[in-house]
Amino acid sequence: LVGAAASDSIRVTPVVSEGLVSASFEAPMAFDADIQDLVRSGLLLTFTFNIELRRPSSVWMDRVLGTATVASSVKLDNLTAVYQVSKVQDGRVFWSERTQEATQVRVWMTAFEKVSLGAREALEPNADYYVRVRMQASPRRTLSVWPWSSDAASGRADFTFIR
Repeated sequence: LVGAAASDSIRVTPVVSEGLVSASFEAPMAFDADIQDLVRSGLLLTFTFNIELRRPSSVWMDRVLGTATVASSVKLDNLTAVYQVSKVQDGRVFWSERTQEATQVRVWMTAFEKVSLGAREALEPNADYYVRVRMQASPRRTLSVWPWSSDAASGRADFTFIR
């Protein structure tokens, strides 16, 4: 499992423009020494980020107003020492690049800009909302006796929609 197991290890920035919400985020602590070793071994590493736009509720569960899932993957070709990094949203590759720079791979794998959250309803003026991002890493390096999985990293940012 990724070493950044502490909550709030993902920095989240909600972006509201014309009543639409997107999220920018980064999880630099996720790419620790163990993850670097795993990538250097030639295994395919994937970080999957689940993003939710939620409205807090004091009487019931918080309402989910919009979601998105994005992923970043890296594989090192050990013969050429070239990393292939790809980013996927909704099952489609929207960005792909090759590099020999490990430091560049870290940034590409752990940062996303303005991911649209596709809210199913309009935001209410002067209401509180939050964006939550949860990350899973694959392959997982630990076995769990629990039938459900825990997040490898997470983060949250609250905001008030002012019109």
